[in-house]
Amino acid sequence: MFRPAALCGGLILLLTSASSAQDTSLEARIGATLAARESALIAFRRDLHEHPEVSGDEARTAGKVAERLRALGFDVRSGVGGHGVVALLRGGRPGPVVAFRADMDAVPSGDPDPVAFRSRIPGVRHICGHDIHTTLGVALAEGFAAVRAELPGSILLIFQPAEERATGARAMLADGAFSLARPIAIYAVHTAPLEVGRVGTEPGPLLAGRDRGTITLTGPGDLAAASDSARAILLRAGTITAEAARGDVPPDFVLAQLWPAGPAAGETRSVRGALSIADPGARARARRGIETALSRLMLPGVTARLSYEEHFIPGVTNDPALTARANARLRTTLGDSAVVRVGVVSPLFSEDFGAFQDAVPGVMYLLGVSNAARGWIGMPHSPGYVADEAAILLGARALTAVLLDRLTTP
Repeated sequence: MFRPAALCGGLILLLTSASSAQDTSLEARIGATLAARESALIAFRRDLHEHPEVSGDEARTAGKVAERLRALGFDVRSGVGGHGVVALLRGGRPGPVVAFRADMDAVPSGDPDPVAFRSRIPGVRHICGHDIHTTLGVALAEGFAAVRAELPGSILLIFQPAEERATGARAMLADGAFSLARPIAIYAVHTAPLEVGRVGTEPGPLLAGRDRGTITLTGPGDLAAASDSARAILLRAGTITAEAARGDVPPDFVLAQLWPAGPAAGETRSVRGALSIADPGARARARRGIETALSRLMLPGVTARLSYEEHFIPGVTNDPALTARANARLRTTLGDSAVVRVGVVSPLFSEDFGAFQDAVPGVMYLLGVSNAARGWIGMPHSPGYVADEAAILLGARALTAVLLDRLTTP
């Protein structure tokens, strides 16, 4: 997850032991497989945690994933968009294809690792939970492989590199992430500082995307003063708050990052900033505001030109109908009070799962990994990040219910 921040207020989902009246046989058999494999899955996660790899270097992680999935009978493609892995399990009965995406990369961190199975790679740690996400993908592979003959459709698992650079999803799509099969829906989870046993989601915008604006200044005039003016324009754009569709939506965009003015190259200098956008409708307003301010800028001997890159980090926008469908299944499986909305996460969070959602309807869930009683706080990118490994089995069971529902319901 790119650029962490505190979660916004909202409600959460408490997993319960309620069972679904639909597809109980398959779900129960997958659940039994997951329970029997829990220790092995925890060991797999700890191995990943001890050997973290930053964006673009996920060769070992990808190799471990591909080896396990081939052993389970999946059709596997490696090296997709870098170190990406795509694996397809074809069920024994006809049906659609549904997908789950897990990101694999770790982040640079020189802080001490507070767990016994600490990172063996100096300066690199899994403090965003991607080792948990990857293990959840392997858990789903284990569970669905056990019922392959009766499975009505196919499971596509996507293990993505370079999420922290926000480049991996698009690279995989450009390299044929859906060449084995095109899914009708795609799901993902991200660890969150909710208490273990809790998950949450939101229809529509969940995690903000990013736009990037670059103002290029040319001419013999005062480029230093022009750079200050350009910076002020970008800063003002970042403070705009449009009317929200709901009261719980935060400002539709805020300034997330402003780079220093580039060094003058002859008679040229550039100023660049990123806007974090939660409401897609704010994109046009942001660009329009910057363009209007530049057109009114009076700088003798200086010409200002705007280059505006929309959606350079896609963010996460959940398909409302698909979210409602998944939540209904979870209510049946986990209890009537299980699924509630969490609100839009602070715009300083970003994720590139939205690139997959641009191609296929999708939903991301936030998976609680904190354990207050033990002092474990699963805040992504925080130095003391610790995840309760009970979330692996809980998350895998919840995802099993959602994927099975999409496979079996017309």
